[in-house]
Amino acid sequence: MKTNTTVTLSSNGKYWQAFYYDACGRRRAKSLGPKMKLSKRQAKVMCDRLAAELCLNPARAGNNHSPTLERFLERYINNRTDIKPATKDLYEQTEEYLLMFFDGSIRIGRITRAMAADWRAAMASGKLVLNQKGKKNKEASVCIHVRNAKTAFNHAVGEDLIMLNPFDRLKGNAPEPDKNWKYVTLEELDKLLEACSSWGWRMLIALCRLAGLRRGEALELSWSNINWDKHRLTIIAEKTGQQRVTPMEPKLYQLLLDAFDRAENGEERICAISRYCLWRNFQAIRRRAGLEKWKDAFKVMRRNCETDWAQRYPQYAVSAWIGHGIEVSAKHYLQVPEELYDKVAATNEAQTATKTATKPKDKMKNNRTVTHNASLDRSL
Repeated sequence: MKTNTTVTLSSNGKYWQAFYYDACGRRRAKSLGPKMKLSKRQAKVMCDRLAAELCLNPARAGNNHSPTLERFLERYINNRTDIKPATKDLYEQTEEYLLMFFDGSIRIGRITRAMAADWRAAMASGKLVLNQKGKKNKEASVCIHVRNAKTAFNHAVGEDLIMLNPFDRLKGNAPEPDKNWKYVTLEELDKLLEACSSWGWRMLIALCRLAGLRRGEALELSWSNINWDKHRLTIIAEKTGQQRVTPMEPKLYQLLLDAFDRAENGEERICAISRYCLWRNFQAIRRRAGLEKWKDAFKVMRRNCETDWAQRYPQYAVSAWIGHGIEVSAKHYLQVPEELYDKVAATNEAQTATKTATKPKDKMKNNRTVTHNASLDRSL
């Protein structure tokens, strides 16, 4: 809703000044020019124009003392000691995108919603890119930076540095993901495990596919995280740092037993492999297994695990084992498997066969016969 800002003309010696109050009730002044070059009537017209401008953009009423964009972002990111290093890296990327588009010396109170919309459009169209190949940003990446900008400028609003957030109306929700990802069957999993050159690689693949671990979580998992008696794994989530407990299926339990027997003395990590060239090495294993290539190999196997569990166990338990909320599961992880389509199709075929066996046309004839006989009885 637009608010009217009253601007009054005042004399300050040899200069005309415009006075107004911002949304916090603070008195603001703006010099209009010397009286020798500006008549009183011209000064009043300038006051009216300023009032109209402040009505359209109320944030400008209190932006004279807001910090510059570069200084604000540097201070904001340095003060965010509550975020993980990976999240901080994303904020720094957002900072780069903002400074590439806006002049770093611009005061944050002078950034309008229209300017913010142009910034988002520049990222989405490929005019602003940080990657070396110059590829156009994906919509999901654009949404991440929009959300980061919203959060940062909400902080500025909370500190009374600006009156409104110019990024608050931009679309920041990521598009619905395409769920047509690869489903790694248990038979294909066996082929992958047989193609592995080491037990460390076998356990990395098995932990992602059968326990739903993130790749980094599997690489950090140690033998001390296993409760052999209760068939459970204790995992420290790499994203949140929180602890969760995940059950072990019989197949995974047996694989862990075999790997433990073959582990070298003093080796703490279950997946005792190099962290370098993981994608390249996995592709070599996939080719030896005779499987087609698919995107996001480790993430897809984690999704496959949750899809399997969701068909057998309550979703609240599955989400707790996987390590995220139910809404995240439904949007980004759960996939309708082919077996359910086949099951419904088989049920429909059985129902069709049953209906054909009852011969509904014969029933209609019998009904008509009974009705006819009843009418004859009434006539007699």
